[in-house]
Amino acid sequence: MVCSGLSLCALTWAPQGQAAADSWRRAVPYPQASSETKAAAVAVINGAGSEECLRGKLSNALLQLSNSCDVNGQSTSACELAGRLSGQDGELSVGEMLSTSRSLLLMLEGDTSSPD
Repeated sequence: MVCSGLSLCALTWAPQGQAAADSWRRAVPYPQASSETKAAAVAVINGAGSEECLRGKLSNALLQLSNSCDVNGQSTSACELAGRLSGQDGELSVGEMLSTSRSLLLMLEGDTSSPD
């Protein structure tokens, strides 16, 4: 995009910055994000949907868990995994989705969920 002046650039970019700031306010509580991540992981393991649907469900759950961990000051192995995977480029393969789901269930079962 080419800006013709500073005011045009500022107007163009301000809403995007505001939207990013607002997304942090929408982070769900950690117990809710953890529960939804477990549900997504179980759906992947059980094959409860199309590959694309399950990939989206798991990706959304990982992003939600990562945001929740950041906002709520959580530092767990599940938070670290969610943060790493939600920030990566590309899609997880079916095998990666299955292994990630199994790992998440184990991590979230033994989760002590203590803030930093």
